Amino acid sequence: MSSLPELDSSFTQSTTAESTTTTQRHSKKWRSPVWVHCRRPTEDEDQDFLYCPHCSLNSEEPPYGTDISENMKKHLVGQHQIIIAKKISKHQETARQQLNQYYHQAQASGDTRELDSEILRSCLNKAVITEALISLIVVRNLSFCLAEWPEFHTLCQALNPESEGIITTSHSGIYNKVSEAWVKHKDVVRRELQAALSRIHISLDIWTSPNRWLLLAICAHFTTYSQKKQKALLALKKVSGHSGEDQFSILLPVLEDYGIVRQLGAIIADNASPNNVLCRSIETYFHDTLKIEWNADDWQIRCIGHIINLVVQAFLFANVIGLEELESYDNQDRNGDPTDEEAKRLRFRLLGPLGQAHNIVVHIRGSSGRTEEFTNLAKRMIPMDNRTRWNSWYEMLKVLLDLRPAVEKYCTDHEDELEGDLLSFQDWKKLRTIKEFLAPFSRATLFTEGDSTSIDATLFTMDVLIKHLQNETVSSTPLSPPFFLSFWKVG
Repeated sequence: MSSLPELDSSFTQSTTAESTTTTQRHSKKWRSPVWVHCRRPTEDEDQDFLYCPHCSLNSEEPPYGTDISENMKKHLVGQHQIIIAKKISKHQETARQQLNQYYHQAQASGDTRELDSEILRSCLNKAVITEALISLIVVRNLSFCLAEWPEFHTLCQALNPESEGIITTSHSGIYNKVSEAWVKHKDVVRRELQAALSRIHISLDIWTSPNRWLLLAICAHFTTYSQKKQKALLALKKVSGHSGEDQFSILLPVLEDYGIVRQLGAIIADNASPNNVLCRSIETYFHDTLKIEWNADDWQIRCIGHIINLVVQAFLFANVIGLEELESYDNQDRNGDPTDEEAKRLRFRLLGPLGQAHNIVVHIRGSSGRTEEFTNLAKRMIPMDNRTRWNSWYEMLKVLLDLRPAVEKYCTDHEDELEGDLLSFQDWKKLRTIKEFLAPFSRATLFTEGDSTSIDATLFTMDVLIKHLQNETVSSTPLSPPFFLSFWKVG
C-alpha cells in the first residue's frame, strides 16, 4: 500500500494564515493525531475540512471530510480499519520521561533490581488488597484456608513479585478480617436504616439447613434518604422452634441492635399460623412497652406466592392425600428414618395420573444408570416436583409432556418395574388438562415476585386467578370452586 499523505507543520501554519476567521479554532482542532492520517482539501472542496485519503482509492464515492476529529476517527476505524493511537497527555509524557530517567540512572550504576522492586511495591495497596480478598471469599463462599494455599500465593506473586508478605497467610487472619468487615458494613447499613425516609418493612422466613438447624432470615426493605428503594439482610439467626414467640425472641433484639424498633412497618411472611402469633406478639409489645399503636391486621402482609402455592396444593392433593403425608419428599419420614419406597409409590398413585407421573420421574432419578439411559433418549432430564418449590409440579408436567415419546419408550423398557404407573392415552390427556389449568398460576407467581411488583399488581392477580377458578372445570379433581376460593380469604 502506498504511504499515507501526512500533514506537516507547515500545513497548520498555512491554514492559520489563510483563514483569519477560523484561525484560533483550527489551530486547536488540527492538534489531534487523527489529522496526520488525512489530506488537505483541493480547490473544489470545503477548505474548512480535512479529507480521508483512502476513500478515493477504494470507491467512486466522494471522499469523506470533516473538521471534527472524533467523526474522522470513527470513519477511519469503521471504513478502513485504521486505529488511531490515543495521544499521550502532558502528565503521562512527563511521568514517562521521569521513569526513563530513573532507569538510565539505575543502568549507569549497573543494577535496576532495586528500582524495579520499588516501582512494584508502589503499586500495592494493602488495604485495597485485603478488602478485595475478603469480598472474593465471602461472595464466592470460599474457604478461609484460601489464604494458606501455596497455589493462591503463587498466582499473586506471578502478578506482582513484591506481593509476598502483603497478603495474609493465615486462615485465622481471614476470620478476623471478615469479622472486622462485617462490623464496618453493618454500621453502614445501620446508618442507612436509621436515616430512611420510609418505615422499615421486614420480610422473614424459616427453613432447615442441611445440618438440620432452623434458621430465621430477617430482611429489611426501605427507602433511603436519596429516595432509592433498598433491601438488606439484617440477620440469619438460629431459632429453637417455629412458634411465633420463638421468632419474636429473635426479631426484637435484631431491631434493637439496628435501632429501628420504632420505625417498624409491615411484616411480610407466608401464611403459616405461627406468623399470625408473631404479629400479635409485636402488637402487644408495641402497645404495652412502647405505648405505640401497631395493628397486626393492618401491618401483616401475606406472601402472594405462598397463597398461590396453597391453592395449587389444594387442587393437587386435598380430599385425595393429606398434605402432611407428602412430608417424605426427601425420602425420609418425620422421624428422619427411611420410608418404604413401595408404600410411598402406592400413596402417590392415589393422585391418579399425576401421582403416576411423579413415580415415573422418581424411578428415572433412582439410579445413575437409569438417569443416563433416559437422558440418552430425551437429551435432558425431567425436573423433580417437591412440596416447597412453587409450581414445581407444573414445571414437571410441562417437560414430561414435551418428552412424551422418550417417557413412553423408557416405560416400555422398564414395564415390569413400572407396572402400576404406566400411563394410558386418557392419562396423558388428563395430565395435559392439569398442566393447562396450572399455567396461569405459574405466570401469576412470576408476575408478582421481585422488587418491581406492587400491592395493586397483587390484587389484580388475585382477581384474575379467582375468575380462572370460577370459569374452569377440571374433570380430574372432585374439588369445587368454593373450596379454592376459601384460600383467598387468608390474604
